[in-house]
Amino acid sequence: MLETSKERVKLLKAGISARRIEQMYLKANNFKIINIPVLFESVKIMQESKGFIYEASAEFVNA
Repeated sequence: MLETSKERVKLLKAGISARRIEQMYLKANNFKIINIPVLFESVKIMQESKGFIYEASAEFVNA
């Protein structure tokens, strides 16, 4: 299951999230997570005279 990238692309196109596909891949291939990584989403904040503008990035950084 999920051995090729084509299979994973089909799931993405069907609306399944990348995170869920990764969980399915790990479970189907008997991977064991021994340490949960701490991830946070990078956010750039710029201050303007009338408030704040923020820009969210899709990049996740391993802390």
